[in-house]
Amino acid sequence: MGVKHLRIHTALAALCVLALAACGSSGSGSGGSSSSSGASGNTAAQSSTSSASFGTLGKVCGPGTATGATATGVKAKSIEVSVIADINVPGAPGLLQPMWDSATAYVDWCNAAGGILGRKLILDKRDSAETDYLPQVEASCTADFAMVGTMGVLDNTGVAEWEKCGIPNFTASTVSEAAANAKLMYPVNPLPADQENIGGFPVLFKQYPGVQDHIGTLYAEGAAGAREQHTYNEAIAADGGKVVYTAEYNALGSVNWAPYVEAMKKAGVQMLFLNDTIPTSVALDQAMATAGWYPTLQISPPQDYDTSFLSTGASVAKNYYVYMPSEPLEAASAIPAVSQYESIVHKYVPTAHLGFFGEMAFSSWLLFTVAAKACGSNLTRTCLEQQVAKQTNWTGGGLQGTINPASNRASQCFIIMKIENGKFVQAIPAKLGQFYCNPANVPVVKP
Repeated sequence: MGVKHLRIHTALAALCVLALAACGSSGSGSGGSSSSSGASGNTAAQSSTSSASFGTLGKVCGPGTATGATATGVKAKSIEVSVIADINVPGAPGLLQPMWDSATAYVDWCNAAGGILGRKLILDKRDSAETDYLPQVEASCTADFAMVGTMGVLDNTGVAEWEKCGIPNFTASTVSEAAANAKLMYPVNPLPADQENIGGFPVLFKQYPGVQDHIGTLYAEGAAGAREQHTYNEAIAADGGKVVYTAEYNALGSVNWAPYVEAMKKAGVQMLFLNDTIPTSVALDQAMATAGWYPTLQISPPQDYDTSFLSTGASVAKNYYVYMPSEPLEAASAIPAVSQYESIVHKYVPTAHLGFFGEMAFSSWLLFTVAAKACGSNLTRTCLEQQVAKQTNWTGGGLQGTINPASNRASQCFIIMKIENGKFVQAIPAKLGQFYCNPANVPVVKP
């Protein structure tokens, strides 16, 4: 969500948007702002020194002879790295727990194989708790070599600090516009301020002729919601769509959705774009079921790709699609990287919640490792940044659509999932393991 991208629309609405993942998550984080684990977790697994391969990347972690205290956080036998995420948040406990879960699983898996050329990873899990992002960046600046798999609702508060201290930030996703365009930020899910994410709209316009002229949009209220309304509507127009209905809703309060449903029906809405939370989607579809009216299709960004949607709203969701720039869990049988991601996380964090955010975090760790490994004993931040710049066709070993992390341009490749018979089913492209790629998926907009 760069303040756009799976951007979580207002700081408070973000709590609700991501609470969907948190509520479905059974993983637990430690209290306080920072917890540190060295060669963490599974002792038995750590005794293994066989190299670890992942997806199409080949050998990622393993033994080696890299050594030397070459930078902040780097010692002869270890590399200290942090993950910053909103965990203990009032009203949404475990908000971004998937970020910590992926970090824990990845570090344990990598260390079990021998680390990065023999250097073991030391993980600092820092809880930004929604309002404490800056203090956690400050702590990372003094202790850690890099920040990896990070995401925080108020990530804008830490931008100036990480740029000042020179620490690379491998983000799983960004929220604010400042973070989305920051220096030393290497996203696996990029969306800069001048692009918007409406993956799959062009092909849906073709499959459902006429819907492009009758689009409705709903947004969380507030300044960020208004900005989202502007940029998403502009992106829809850029792809030939016409918005006939737009409304804001209170993401924190109890909403009577009946008037919204009636208004959309009157406006002739045929395609509804809902940049929302899962509880919002479910409540709205319940109102549609009561009214006996649904638009021809509904579509939401990746935050709605979550098993909690199926358990709470599959019975009322109708014509519901979700677009995402990563492989769905349903592709595990076709994509080795997805199967590996599932098995690694389940092995080291059995209670972890799997999904879009966890996948992006895992991809961040892979990107960091590939770059760090290429530096060998010359592991400096400058070398790390130079190696990232060489990754011009990054897919996380097969976890996501192709991106160029150093260029900070959005991926043009997306997959569209549909809820059918209580399950998520890949609708576009029809074949698992393939992406629908089109520049129109991420049109240029005015920041």
